[in-house]
Amino acid sequence: MADVLLFLVADNPLSARDLGTALAHASGYDVQVYTTVDEAREQAARPDALIVVHRSVGMNGVGLVRELRRNDKALVALVVTRRTDEAATATAIAEVGHLFHVYEPCWARDVLCRVDSGLEQQRLRRELSRARAESETWVHALDSCAGEVQRAEAELRTTHSSLRTATERLVEAEQIAAVGRVAAAIAHELSRQLALVGYAEAIKSRVAEDPELVELADIIVAAQKRLASMIDEIRDFATGDAREVRDLRREPADMAAVVDEALAIMRYDRDVCRRVIERRYRARPLAALHRQKFSQVIINLISNAVVATRPGDVIEVELDVDESSADAGPGTATLTVRDSGVGMSPEVLARLGEPFFTTRAERGSGLGVGICMRIIEEHGGVIGYESELGRGTTARIAIPLLSDGAIGGAL
Repeated sequence: MADVLLFLVADNPLSARDLGTALAHASGYDVQVYTTVDEAREQAARPDALIVVHRSVGMNGVGLVRELRRNDKALVALVVTRRTDEAATATAIAEVGHLFHVYEPCWARDVLCRVDSGLEQQRLRRELSRARAESETWVHALDSCAGEVQRAEAELRTTHSSLRTATERLVEAEQIAAVGRVAAAIAHELSRQLALVGYAEAIKSRVAEDPELVELADIIVAAQKRLASMIDEIRDFATGDAREVRDLRREPADMAAVVDEALAIMRYDRDVCRRVIERRYRARPLAALHRQKFSQVIINLISNAVVATRPGDVIEVELDVDESSADAGPGTATLTVRDSGVGMSPEVLARLGEPFFTTRAERGSGLGVGICMRIIEEHGGVIGYESELGRGTTARIAIPLLSDGAIGGAL
């Protein structure tokens, strides 16, 4: 990749040298570092890509971009500004757009991702221009060869689609990278704060004579463990590690008991208390569960049902066993959460589980359903949704039973 010439123009010699070294090592590009705009302008060679610092005063990086683009409109240019320099930031974004603007400090991996995407777009544009020129030549020279012209136009559409796809992937990569950085920072801080909840164990020993306070302390401890597990899920989701299905440490568990534990945690939620939770345990399935993570799924399903309903509405929680596949194994346990709330349109239903898609605006992260789907997959099961606008939503989980099947009887 040494045939790619990259100019790095920054007014801090030390940071410029370090960033240039990291970029050259990671990419194999020929990276040339300059500390002034004039020094870069005087070079005889013209770069394939440019990374330049822009200041309101003293460093007109955008001016260098404009000058170089007079001769090379396809030049890939990335402009770096300070967060506090609002005027410089506005000028930079107006010139190169949001995707090719970064704030200081910047990291080699992030910068290189943008530069590579820009170079890929540059290559695709050249291919697009070349394909268009070839198509026009064929049209003028071979009017009678309609089939050949159609094939050339098909290639043109394919190339254009590739360019659009590359741009969409760049936008998605930037969104995921930004959310990943924020999520990792939040998860780290929350983990530190949750450690304080450990004092609930100490409180239990002081209030041992009061069963109600002991129960509340136990709920706090259980919530701390559940939140810690959720933080791990969000951290994994943000870093991409969550794409691999992991081998959870599961143990035999009465699903009805796990549902009861999750509902006990939620009974102090004011919005949950305003709904009627109807439990219908047609069986008490026995399955291999990671109790904390499975409780997390139940809480998510109940929370979604609460958001979709009004005070006084009924939310049904049903447990059952499907033995129709018992010939091939022990059968399947089903958990159904049903509400009669606002429901979802087919378009919204089709996007459930898509990262960062939410209908709750600032109240939702767009990660909950995706995380729940992955947890159920890790249990060897599936989760599905049925919904209709104005008629409510049904969420149904199916996971394998243990060979012992179900315990007890229906409630």
